[in-house]
Amino acid sequence: MKKVEFENMVDKAFWGLEAKYGFKRTETSYVERTCTVLFKNATTDILLNYELGTTPWLEISDTHNPDNKSTLGWLLVELGVEKPPKPEQAFRPTTMSDSALEPILQKMEQQLLDYGAELLKGDFTIVPKLQARAKKYDLECQHYLSIHKS
Repeated sequence: MKKVEFENMVDKAFWGLEAKYGFKRTETSYVERTCTVLFKNATTDILLNYELGTTPWLEISDTHNPDNKSTLGWLLVELGVEKPPKPEQAFRPTTMSDSALEPILQKMEQQLLDYGAELLKGDFTIVPKLQARAKKYDLECQHYLSIHKS
């Protein structure tokens, strides 16, 4: 996939952020097989992370306090939309075809609009809960790795 195709796909998928919450795509970075796309508004940064052939993910952070951040995935888990991941999932390779990327990006944007409205408007009160979930999962992954290390 060419860079321009990817950027057009991202712009098309995330147009709702601009239309509804005043986000602008401010930075796109390509390093080897990895791409990041940063969207910003007055209160919130949304960082799309994509490595060729894997599932993309979104990081949501407070523009004024970059440590106040989490991911769309943990938000969906906290709200009961998605099931919590199991530690072994962190160690399984993920693959995704280029043709699956556009629908996944569109779904992510819709989930962000449906479930992340407070974050998009600058209300980060849920973030400590999301960070606690992520920290607990990290500890579970470390434990899993220590048991299965060979």
